[in-house]
Amino acid sequence: MHGTIIYIKLNNGTLEYRDSEGHSGDTITTHAKHNGKIVWKLDQCSGISEITGIKLQGDLNILNGKPRKVDFNQWEVRASDKGEGEVSYTVEVVKCEHVKDEGVEIQGLKDMKPPYIRIP
Repeated sequence: MHGTIIYIKLNNGTLEYRDSEGHSGDTITTHAKHNGKIVWKLDQCSGISEITGIKLQGDLNILNGKPRKVDFNQWEVRASDKGEGEVSYTVEVVKCEHVKDEGVEIQGLKDMKPPYIRIP
């Protein structure tokens, strides 16, 4: 089974993403394969204590259901076996207590282009 991993960390008050394809930044487009698993996971030294939600917007028919929580640091969903399109997502997190950055409980606080998942 081939999967796509999207790592999340806090960087200067903004969520930053890095995926298993080598993309990184505060907004990325990740390409997933049909019937592949898509995983959101906390990066090492992320400054985040928990992922509390993944909200999707766009063509939800390209996914088999909604993302589900696997553990405090990981959520996942499976891409459908057919169709193509893209969805944007926002990640809801709880930052670690020792992190001094203000705010950022939800990635969508700033008016910026959200990250995307594209299939195929």
